[in-house]
Amino acid sequence: MSLLDRLPHTATAKRRRQTADGMMGVKETYPTTLFTDRACWRQPASDREVEYWMRQDIEITHKVYFSTDPGLDESYVLEIGGDLLDVISHAEPDKSVGLGILYRVMTRKTGTV
Repeated sequence: MSLLDRLPHTATAKRRRQTADGMMGVKETYPTTLFTDRACWRQPASDREVEYWMRQDIEITHKVYFSTDPGLDESYVLEIGGDLLDVISHAEPDKSVGLGILYRVMTRKTGTV
């Protein structure tokens, strides 16, 4: 059994929505769930990846791999292991894993659930 058959983490994806909070501000809500308990593999972003994204003034902290296209874009947040991660990039195939093709999204940890 390979790692691709048994990814070590599970994720819940929710769509972010901004609404007025009644005090002239904005609050985020997560009314739509795309999936729950989906197998994934969360890893810290490498120094090289962090530097690449920082050149575009975008902060990342983690990358998350899925065995099939999760259908995520920047309007989603992921809950993994009690952490809340903003999705920074849409899902794209990544061949660098060495075990086959996985779909990778870059994320930024923004808090805990």
